[in-house]
Amino acid sequence: MRTRISHITYYVDLRSAYVQFLGCNFTCPWCIRRLTPWDHHLDSNELARLRFQGMLSMDGFLQIISDAIVKYGMEEVVLGGEEPTIDPALPIIIRELSNRRLRVRLLTNAYEINDELLSTLRQCNDCEVVIGIKTLDPNKHIKYTGKPIEPVLNNVKRLLESGVRVIFETVLIPGLNDVNDIEAIAKYLATLSRDSILIIDPLIPIPGTPWRRPTREELSDAMSRAGKYVRVMSHERLGRPSEVITLYPRPR
Repeated sequence: MRTRISHITYYVDLRSAYVQFLGCNFTCPWCIRRLTPWDHHLDSNELARLRFQGMLSMDGFLQIISDAIVKYGMEEVVLGGEEPTIDPALPIIIRELSNRRLRVRLLTNAYEINDELLSTLRQCNDCEVVIGIKTLDPNKHIKYTGKPIEPVLNNVKRLLESGVRVIFETVLIPGLNDVNDIEAIAKYLATLSRDSILIIDPLIPIPGTPWRRPTREELSDAMSRAGKYVRVMSHERLGRPSEVITLYPRPR
């Protein structure tokens, strides 16, 4: 079976692999994948050597995972990149990782959550789903993602009602998804669960787009205002692991 997995990196300090899927059902112009198809935490020399070597077969992927468990003591796998849920093999991938006693974190826009995937996540004791909320404004959502927001919100409720562990993520984009918008997202999430968690990431600007990186003051303000309703976090303040290794494709 062929997957849509095109790139895997390993974060030594976190004992965590980042598995990136190729392709997305959204067209967000601020997506960091427009800067590079590779993990942007790799150093510049490593990035310059990487070349696309095709999408992995299931057997090839599982061999890389098994090798990382043995060699590095890997404990966690993060499924992300562009959009994992467009890969029909995703439920099998999650089950195989769970069977190896690995923690699984799925990063998704939640637009497509089919019944098989929902059932797989419901049965996975060590799975967590991180849902990216682009905006709550229906007009902005369809303009920038190319898709309506209603399926996303419906799938959020399906996941929560099924008992799946869910946290949320959004990007602070001055002039598009700004401090007021993020406060509204937090207020909405609080109506879904008293224990909602929202990760707020500052925009990394993409050349050719009109949006700038938010200031630290703007990020702090967004976190403070959202924190009135939900628990907030930011990758900006979590720091970065000291070493990132490419597992696939190997640099040439």
